[in-house]
Amino acid sequence: MSCCAPDPIELTQALVRCPSITPYDVGAQDLLICVMESLGFTAYDVTRNDVRNTFFRRGTAGPHLCFFGHTDVVPPGEEDSWTYPPFNAEIYDGKLYGRGASDMKGGIACFVAALARYLEHHELKGSISLLITGDEEGDAINGTVRALEW
Repeated sequence: MSCCAPDPIELTQALVRCPSITPYDVGAQDLLICVMESLGFTAYDVTRNDVRNTFFRRGTAGPHLCFFGHTDVVPPGEEDSWTYPPFNAEIYDGKLYGRGASDMKGGIACFVAALARYLEHHELKGSISLLITGDEEGDAINGTVRALEW
């Protein structure tokens, strides 16, 4: 997947293929950094203890709209029990299967793709940001709470 072309399906698949089980990021946020920087966003590393958090922002004026999301997933359990492997991100009968496809890697891919399309056709008035944490599915101590303190 090219980091410059945030197609929502391709981006969801790329994110799902990162086995980012709380608190291990395994490349999911690096992928988002590549995509978001190609869209003109500045990435800020807000890692706290063992949790990867990234804040992205484009623009500095108000109004300011912030999207929130997480790239971590719960452990898949016995992978042999899965009908479709949890980190393959394969499409079967028109449906994308994989850990995080609906919570919340697919959501992140959709709002990144929507932002990219909006910015292609509109001048940004104000600022847009994304706060992406790796600690929503776990203890949620070093994710959003620590990033907001930052």
